[in-house]
Amino acid sequence: MLTFNDNKAGMTGLDKQKITKIIEENTSGSYSSFSKKQQQRIDEKVSEIKNRLESATREERHGAELFMKNLENKLESGRDLSRDCVCIDMDAYFAAVEMRDNPALRTVPMAVGSSAMLSTSNYLARRFGVRAGMPGFISKKLCPNLTLVPGNYSKYSKVSRQFSEIFMEYDGDVGMMSLDEAYIDLTDYVTMRTEKRVLKRHRYGGDCLCWLPRVTDPPDSENIEIDSSDCPKCAKTRIIYYDDVEFGVGREEIVREIRFRVEQLTGLTCSAGIAANFMLAKICSDFNKPNGQFVLENDREKILKFLEKLPIRKVEEMTVGGIGRVSEAHLQSMEIRTVGDMLLKKALFPLCFSPLAQESFLRTALGLPGRPSSSDPRRKSISVERTFSPTSDFKILIAEHTEICRMLEEDIRKSGVTGGKTITLKLKLSSFDVLTRSLTPSEVVTSLDDIQKYSMELLERERGKEIRLLGVRLSQLVFEEEKKSKTIADFWNEKKQQMASEDVMSSDDNDIIMMDTRPCPICGEDVENRLEILNSHVDECILKMGDTSDGPDLICVTVEKKVKKPEIQKTSGWKVQSKKRKTQEQKTVAKRKVATIDSFWKKI
Repeated sequence: MLTFNDNKAGMTGLDKQKITKIIEENTSGSYSSFSKKQQQRIDEKVSEIKNRLESATREERHGAELFMKNLENKLESGRDLSRDCVCIDMDAYFAAVEMRDNPALRTVPMAVGSSAMLSTSNYLARRFGVRAGMPGFISKKLCPNLTLVPGNYSKYSKVSRQFSEIFMEYDGDVGMMSLDEAYIDLTDYVTMRTEKRVLKRHRYGGDCLCWLPRVTDPPDSENIEIDSSDCPKCAKTRIIYYDDVEFGVGREEIVREIRFRVEQLTGLTCSAGIAANFMLAKICSDFNKPNGQFVLENDREKILKFLEKLPIRKVEEMTVGGIGRVSEAHLQSMEIRTVGDMLLKKALFPLCFSPLAQESFLRTALGLPGRPSSSDPRRKSISVERTFSPTSDFKILIAEHTEICRMLEEDIRKSGVTGGKTITLKLKLSSFDVLTRSLTPSEVVTSLDDIQKYSMELLERERGKEIRLLGVRLSQLVFEEEKKSKTIADFWNEKKQQMASEDVMSSDDNDIIMMDTRPCPICGEDVENRLEILNSHVDECILKMGDTSDGPDLICVTVEKKVKKPEIQKTSGWKVQSKKRKTQEQKTVAKRKVATIDSFWKKI
């Protein structure tokens, strides 16, 4: 059976054995069976690792040690200690929004979710072992007085947009990894910030409990301004205290200012981690929760010392793509329990793990971000998933699917992403087995309609299965600032739209006349606006360019000597390849010059 994972802010010092026992007693037989099968697979892999280590020769061990030493030197050469990276993590976000809007929830253990699954829990509930990802009916066994509140994701999205606008003032390329987590590169802003800043602060008191941030006792200061009125929500007396707060220069003061502004605007608190890269910043953001910040100096020795005694499972809890339960078991079989142990025993990795895992573990041990080596916080995928009571009712699944796609499209718009190349459907069956199905359409997935169409196509294939979790992921993302490569079809469609207004002319008697020619994208000559004639003319221009150095700025590409189909073929980057050659002399030409779209229109 799985052991309880308490690597979550507000859950230290809990009785893990007691909590695990309650979870086991209330877990369904199907999940117990699934868990046993999974544990069996882990045990087999652990046994394989131990046998591999025992059978490794001295030469293999020496080669592995030399390889990892060289890899460490290579990774260290790319270490960047010049950045000021920040991870902002909202405190118990969904629960905090509900407590803000309902004062009665602030003093009781509560969680957002349903009997099927929890999205998050407040810090009072965490003292009982209640945490995100736990079935609601089990959380009720751990904490009988737990209050469950249904999620309101449109409200959480609206509040998220409010504080994300604050983040963008400090970093225009802020990475919102979820509704409640942001990655901010303050390096440029810290350099520009040379003067202190004074901001107005407001706090609430009186009999009214509706508004946050709140103070219980009147502030003791000569500069306090006090305003009293009846609350428009509860009609009780609301006192507002106004004063000024000063923020200095430097990254710590700027982060304190950001957290202050978020609380003033939304009434919610957040925690922050500050470090040389985003992986370390994410780990640091968990160290002074709730409503605090932690700074790790941009110094290699201090970074390694900070990581040295950190449990390897803690890395999984606080970083994306870190060390999960399976990897933890594999590493523990090698007597590796802390990040410091990983660095000491790095020479064992090539004997047991794939090259990708070797480098990933070493990067973690050194406190370096994952590939690419630059501290690029941009995500590789965006996904939304939901857990519900197991069902094979396709109408219910369609309703869940529709809402998931809507939420995913909203996250995409907020993330500076125009779309993605691959859509993936994730399903967790009632047996707890997980299925993933992927599809890569010919065009980039950019709209809600696209997301729904392609993911529904995948879901249709699994009709009849009893499902308890449904998720949709968009990967191979295309960001707004990236230049979209164009096909020949894109080119003509784009020009068709562009020239629609230019080709329409009013005659003397006000009749509308449409032009029946188009300029060739290579030579600029007007050609009859028929696809076969246009194609033929473009081919001739391409062949002529093989014998001349004149013409627009060109790119040289290799062309097959024999092309079976007499048609223009599409290639990436909108490059043109010619049809079947007509003469023996032309067949011997191995390279042809083709023009980019920009060059085409410069020529025109």
